[in-house]
Amino acid sequence: AHNCPVRPQQIPFSQTFESMAPTKRPATTAAGAKTKKAKVAKGPSVAKQCKEISSAMKGAEGYPPLVVKMISENLAVCLGDYKEERHEFQASVASMAEKIMASIKVSIEAKIKESEETLAKADTEKAAREAAVEETKKLAEDSLAASVAAKQEVTTTETDLKKAQEELKTAEKEQKAGDAQSVKEETKKGKLENTINAVFVPCKEGALEKAAITKGISELQKLGKELDFDTALLTSLPSALQKDPASRGTFDNVVVTNVEDELQKRLAKLKEMLAEAAPAREERANKVATCGATVEALKAKLQSMEKASKEAVAAMKEANGKSKAAAKALKAFGPEIKATGKALKDAKDCLEDFTTGAMTSFTELLNRTKPLPEPEVLAEAAPEAPATAS
Repeated sequence: AHNCPVRPQQIPFSQTFESMAPTKRPATTAAGAKTKKAKVAKGPSVAKQCKEISSAMKGAEGYPPLVVKMISENLAVCLGDYKEERHEFQASVASMAEKIMASIKVSIEAKIKESEETLAKADTEKAAREAAVEETKKLAEDSLAASVAAKQEVTTTETDLKKAQEELKTAEKEQKAGDAQSVKEETKKGKLENTINAVFVPCKEGALEKAAITKGISELQKLGKELDFDTALLTSLPSALQKDPASRGTFDNVVVTNVEDELQKRLAKLKEMLAEAAPAREERANKVATCGATVEALKAKLQSMEKASKEAVAAMKEANGKSKAAAKALKAFGPEIKATGKALKDAKDCLEDFTTGAMTSFTELLNRTKPLPEPEVLAEAAPEAPATAS
């Protein structure tokens, strides 16, 4: 609010200043009558008016305080002289003071206008605040519902994920149990294929050194026992394979051929068993893959739902804040309008005081001109004394 200057008790300037002209000696007429000055009514002193103006200037806005202080402290020096007797420097300071005084009046009038406009828009403003209360209230309710729904979605997804993880564990156990025999058979098949290709065939073709052949025969005998080969056949095997292919007799070739046939039979049997088990294994593998994919999808969904839930909670808090702010603004409307009405009255009173007080004094001093010479009045001649008898 504008710092309305408090003016001292106003003394009408219509009362003239006490004459500042030098006093003349009374003139005497030929008849002995004396002239005397007319009485001059005393008015407020220049210093007192300048003090009033200086006090008002403290409320000036938009000017550096030191500048206002400099001008206000030199008012008496500038305005103490009559207008026509002021030096150009005094006139310059007086002009600056006039601008400051005018700005004070403009500032008070602007505050009056602002308050009047606020009051004029009171109904519209109240309606807008009431609408804001309803709007933000609904927003808060909607955001609360969204937050509850998001939390429920998180709970549901957590339950689904837990169930899916249990199903995956079950599927993995079933796969392990169901594939156990096939895994063993695959191991046997791999070992058998490796023995045939890396041991038996080189030994049969005589492609290995003697020491390597001996070692290979030992591996073949061991494998033969695991595969339940005929004992006599395994016993005859070293003698047949230790000979060069060209040096082997008919029996040796029969032994080698029989061993090879047994190896191929066992290999074919293992392949057949694995082929028969393949569909079931594939089904179990697909089930594990499906359960795993479901788990991963639910994990991603849960992460997304948790993020959405956090965002929903944040939105709910923001909406609640807006709702509270709107309700608070509506509650404050009455006191604000009351305060605006008071501010308007105070500003109008301030303008009245300023206009009739400091501004009037300033205008009078600013435009004060040297008074005309005081007229002289002839005093009545004193009666002559009666003559005394001699």
